[in-house]
Amino acid sequence: MKKPFFYLRTRIFLVMILLVFISFLLIGVSTNFQILESSNYYHELRLERKEAQLQKAIAFQLEESKMNDDQSVFKNELNKIAMIQNISFNIYNLDGSIIHVISNVRENEDESNYQFPSIERIDSPILNKIKSSEKLKYVDIIKADDLNFRQSYSYIFDYNNNPIWILNLPYFDDDNLNAYEIRSFIFNIIQVYLLLFVIAIIISYFISIYITSPVSQIAYMMKRLTIDKSNKKIDLDVNSKEMHALVQSYNEMVDQIDNNVKELAKNQRELAWREMAKQVAHEIKNPLTPMKLSVQNFKLKFDPNDPSINSKLEDFSKTLVQQIDVLSSIATAFSSFAEFPDQKNEFIDFAEEIQFCLEIFKDHDIKFIKPKEKIQGDYDKSNLVRIVTNLVKNSIQATSELDNPNIEIELKKISNNVELKISDNGSGIPTSLKEKIFEPNFTTKNKGTGLGLSIIKKLIDSYNGKISFTSKSGKTVFIIIIPIS
Repeated sequence: MKKPFFYLRTRIFLVMILLVFISFLLIGVSTNFQILESSNYYHELRLERKEAQLQKAIAFQLEESKMNDDQSVFKNELNKIAMIQNISFNIYNLDGSIIHVISNVRENEDESNYQFPSIERIDSPILNKIKSSEKLKYVDIIKADDLNFRQSYSYIFDYNNNPIWILNLPYFDDDNLNAYEIRSFIFNIIQVYLLLFVIAIIISYFISIYITSPVSQIAYMMKRLTIDKSNKKIDLDVNSKEMHALVQSYNEMVDQIDNNVKELAKNQRELAWREMAKQVAHEIKNPLTPMKLSVQNFKLKFDPNDPSINSKLEDFSKTLVQQIDVLSSIATAFSSFAEFPDQKNEFIDFAEEIQFCLEIFKDHDIKFIKPKEKIQGDYDKSNLVRIVTNLVKNSIQATSELDNPNIEIELKKISNNVELKISDNGSGIPTSLKEKIFEPNFTTKNKGTGLGLSIIKKLIDSYNGKISFTSKSGKTVFIIIIPIS
């Protein structure tokens, strides 16, 4: 399973920040759209108002011109209208040909930088759109220098309400008048957004902690979950039904694990006692059988008048004593395994004690590699003798059928540890049996209780030491590391 990159708390925090950012982005886009729509609506109404005012002024002049047919006077009046209303416009015939070009000679306050073009003739499509329009008017919008250039076309009617001319009113969407208000509005809304964004980050951080705190607590407790001691339950006020179910499931799991551990320990103890009882019974039966046969045979062949009765009685006694000694050794081995050894530490020289221990194996060629410097420390002398004796015996038995047995013991000190290596050139330990070598009641020999290596491991573990081995055909090495002070 691939490990996630983010914690749940981080993911919730980032998602909340992302949602806030997206909401601000959408608000910004909608605000910008609203500003553009409001600006467009403002200019549309402004053009309509200018056009309506101009139409009224021209209609008034048409009424006045009925009494005066002088066109120059009419045009002068139109120029006055342009100056008064601060606009420029054109008048066309109904066929689209231009009649009058009226320009404002004064510089406009809001349109002084723009030059309104004059079209010599209105295109036929525009004339058709004017005629087909319900209001008999048409507004043509053209993009020019990032601004909208509007041209309004509408009929001018005579006093009989008949169209006589076409009025063309050009107009630029100039936002210079409300640019300051727009800039102020945008600056203020950005400040508000930044403040809200900072507040959202802080709130999101604490909310993510509040939401995920039960999960973090459960994760911490699950890391400490063990089967060798009592586990603590979670006593936490949760903030949702899902979290309550999760905490409750964890507490139930703790109860179940504790119950299973107790049941498993009970079963293991019962199994261990059953196996031990079977092994004890088996080991005791082995010497009892020859003892029984010896007694039966002696009873059948017993003859008080036999001249060699004394020697036969001596042989019978030796046989019984030998088998009784076997029973005694079995009892001693099981007693040693069952009892945890009491440590009687004393200051010893490890090389010297091992050398004394090897004196009982003088008949065997055992090479002992001593360190150049003395290795001394506090340790139980009897336990050291038991460890070395047992391993050396195993090596002797493993090489008993070889013509050139080679048993080697090496002692050295590494840091604050004593390292003891015992190697031999025996047949080795089969791979299939390596995992069971330290188990109680396990042995590869025809005789023995199978407790020797188990007792050694128990002795070494009591000193927080380690025992390991490597084995192949012709080379087996046991390595013992014991910490000393």
